[in-house]
Amino acid sequence: MRRTLKSKFLLSTIMGGAVASMGLTAMAQDVVDDDEVVVTGSRLNVNPNLTAAQPILTVSAEEIAITGAVNIEELTNNLPQVVAAQSSEVFNGATGTASLDLRALGAQRTLTLIDGRRLPYGDSASIAVNLDLVPTNLVERIEVLTGGSSAVYGSDAVAGVANFVLKDDFEGVELDIQYGTSQSSNGRDFFDQVLRAASQPVPDSSWDGEEITGSVTLGTNTSDGRGNVTVYASYQNREDISQADRSASGCALGAGTGPLSANGFQCAGSANFRLFGGANGFFFQQEGGQIDGFNGGPAETFNFGPFNFFQRPSERFQLYGKGTYEIAEGHELFADIGYTEVTSNAQIAPTASFGIRAYQLNCDNPFIQTPVFANGDSFATGVLGCTAAQIANGDILQNVTASHRNVEGGPRNTSRQNSGFRMVTGLRGTVADNWDYEIFGQYSASRDVDSSTNDFIISNLQQAFLVRNDANGNPVCIDPSSGCVPYNIFQRGPNGETLVTQDALDFVQGIGISTGETDQLVIGGNVQTSLTEYGVVSPWAPDTNVGLLFGMEYRQDGLKRVPDQISQQPDGGFTGVGGPTLPVAGNLDVLEVYGEIEIPIVTQAPFFEELVFNGQYRYSDYSVDGNGVTNDFSTDTYGLQLTWVPVPDISFRGQYQRAVRAPNVIELFTGQGTGLPNLTQGPNGLFDPCAGPTPSASAAACANTGVTAAQYGSILDVISGQTQSITGGNPNLNPEESDTYTIGAVLTPSFLPGFNASVDYFDIAIDNAIVAGIGAQNILDNCIASGDPVFCDLLQRDGSGSLNAGSPGVGFTLTQVNIASLERRGFDFQANYSFDLDALGGGDLGEFGLQYASTILTGDDFISFPGSPVVECEGEFAGQCGRPRSSYRHRMLASWMTPIEGLQANVIWRHFGGVDNDSATAAAVDQSLPSRDYIDLSGSWEFMDGVTGRFGVNNVFETKYPVSVSAGPNNFGNGNTWPGIYDTGRFMFVGLNLKL
Repeated sequence: MRRTLKSKFLLSTIMGGAVASMGLTAMAQDVVDDDEVVVTGSRLNVNPNLTAAQPILTVSAEEIAITGAVNIEELTNNLPQVVAAQSSEVFNGATGTASLDLRALGAQRTLTLIDGRRLPYGDSASIAVNLDLVPTNLVERIEVLTGGSSAVYGSDAVAGVANFVLKDDFEGVELDIQYGTSQSSNGRDFFDQVLRAASQPVPDSSWDGEEITGSVTLGTNTSDGRGNVTVYASYQNREDISQADRSASGCALGAGTGPLSANGFQCAGSANFRLFGGANGFFFQQEGGQIDGFNGGPAETFNFGPFNFFQRPSERFQLYGKGTYEIAEGHELFADIGYTEVTSNAQIAPTASFGIRAYQLNCDNPFIQTPVFANGDSFATGVLGCTAAQIANGDILQNVTASHRNVEGGPRNTSRQNSGFRMVTGLRGTVADNWDYEIFGQYSASRDVDSSTNDFIISNLQQAFLVRNDANGNPVCIDPSSGCVPYNIFQRGPNGETLVTQDALDFVQGIGISTGETDQLVIGGNVQTSLTEYGVVSPWAPDTNVGLLFGMEYRQDGLKRVPDQISQQPDGGFTGVGGPTLPVAGNLDVLEVYGEIEIPIVTQAPFFEELVFNGQYRYSDYSVDGNGVTNDFSTDTYGLQLTWVPVPDISFRGQYQRAVRAPNVIELFTGQGTGLPNLTQGPNGLFDPCAGPTPSASAAACANTGVTAAQYGSILDVISGQTQSITGGNPNLNPEESDTYTIGAVLTPSFLPGFNASVDYFDIAIDNAIVAGIGAQNILDNCIASGDPVFCDLLQRDGSGSLNAGSPGVGFTLTQVNIASLERRGFDFQANYSFDLDALGGGDLGEFGLQYASTILTGDDFISFPGSPVVECEGEFAGQCGRPRSSYRHRMLASWMTPIEGLQANVIWRHFGGVDNDSATAAAVDQSLPSRDYIDLSGSWEFMDGVTGRFGVNNVFETKYPVSVSAGPNNFGNGNTWPGIYDTGRFMFVGLNLKL
């Protein structure tokens, strides 16, 4: 299925030679004689006729408009260098903020800037910045630089930098409104058969996910012509898309055969989840009330798929303002201020009284006395094994399983409210004719409030399970405090109806609320000069400037998060949590000094039109203080670049960067919480090698993991593969270090005006990488194989030997730790061509342009801990690789400016290469995902002066998304696919822009 490296190079070369550009330039700047610009990747003002020393991909404001993107991550996720991470709306487990992940190295390793200054964290639980602060309609261009830039910008720029450059000196009024909607014809017979086999609804064609966005931009120059003020406001409302409305996501899929499956797939359950266990083993209760032996098949688990969102409903409000004023000749005040507020809802399946043998139940509970077995045994006698004496005495039994899905209360919902504020002000100018300076201060803050509903309060649930008849024969709680109402999940009505009352739901359900805050203060300044004015110049480049810059910067990041009192309880307070969520607070301070130099070594010599050296250095001193822990450390980072232009038509460039990333406040201080990682299904169909009547691992190997001789052969397997983990920060983390090499060439042939192309090789290696533990599967596999306490101490089974989620402390310890190594290698291609169609003959045909950008990934390596084997994820997905890592991706834009004035048509072709499953035990139906090609059509027409209409259809042919049973929240998946990568239907939009 995979192309060979040679064929990938051939395809890129053919396409690169065939296409062109109107705005996607490999040099990342407009060539304007005698002007100076600032290019992302350098703080120096550089002469624009010098080729950029690092590969930079630029996306213009016009390209943003023609895609219909209203959230900026929708556009950046389609760039070949970017792998979709936490999208604010399409990933159901997201915090409600958006992020950008270059090279799939983690969004925390991509530094995101507005006009060259960093953005703050978006959420107290998210280690990445929030793109929602970027005012989409105010963006002039996006510059994406891949490769380390920590020496220039500081920590986090390990994978690269994304700089959102905003419009300057805007004058007038601009109004913009857009309506969009998604459409899916469904009709995927293959998956419709799976739904029918499990007696699940089959969706028809659907129109959903409506969104409307409006913005206004106002700008004016001051009356004296020395300043400008621009203000911007926007509002967006987006409706949900449910997984129930897509054929391939209506089931939580798993591999399977049998009467309830089709085409190798089965729903992960189609009946109510009613698992009970006691002294006599585990049993499943049918909806009519009868009890059978528990087998764990699809008829006895719960299909959680339809309840989840493919696209979360959200509402976003943005305000942004910027201004400049020349207070004196050569000295300018500047200020930016931005605010965003996003509210979104994440919905998942109903909660349950999760917990394997976790509850107490009294033998004389009236709800468990009804005969439910063919031999006349009741729940009390047949499941719990209560004797007549125990029933008479009302004995309370420990470690009872009573797990019932809260179908009566409905799906769980989390409302996420995120707000962000950022203010920048400063002064820049020139002194002594040759010294440019800039001083600035920046303050940012974010606040998040998460409110979760329809979950069970564990203590209330336990209280409602202990029930006796009062003197009048009415069931009442043994402990009636706090208004306890008995919770009856053991009986059914005469027509099979539930006997759970609303009063009982009101008592056992609760609302969980947590609030968090982050803040960031940055104060800095730099000066730069031309050393040529002081006689410092290369003898082979006498008429050039030797640029020197140095500066200082202080930054303080703060974190505070306070969960509600219920969540702080030792058992986590709510079912499905498994452990307490504790309040945290901490600060990270850093003082930095840095410098940068640019030296033209040779110019205007044979085979040396230009030979330019660039160098950067930064020293950082960190101080950590929080949760009763202090920690100090320092780092230094540097970069070296060389650009050689032998002849005007071609240039070569190369760089080396030693970059660092210090642990951020969220990695350092986040309180311990609970995650739900997935285990990989083994060849015997079990997720836990020590589960089932015939475990695949030996008794001795299982003993390494805490399995007793009495438990061996009777352990319940991990249901749906979802186990539990303890997550959290680590205040003793150390900085990551990385080495980046790039080497490339830029072609601008004089014989072909309008054409340019570039190719760059990159290699980014990160050591001492901070990761959330070494992975549940790694811990389990290595503990079973070796019994080494390094692994076995990170694993805890419950009282019955199970690794199922639900019980406090059960599962795997996956707190943050410096232990992994990452490396990415590959090639970036860009080719651009624009020309006048009149040259082809036939009169006025307009202008045509092509832009092409692609990435060939030749290496995507991950070492989870020292001594572990290298996991090669290039062209892989799932297993230890998570998201699909296509070895070849491209994006090509063709634009035609027609002879009709103001009318433009565009076609975008997005390609994602096929990938193979990294798991050696993957089911046959999940071995690979085929390549996907998406065609987007759009057009715009300025039909009146200053009035432009636009329209478009993304994924016009409705290419179906690939399906995998391995797509889950732990690897940014949702609905049996990765909706941040693959389109889940068509998207159509119309918009109107008015400029006054």
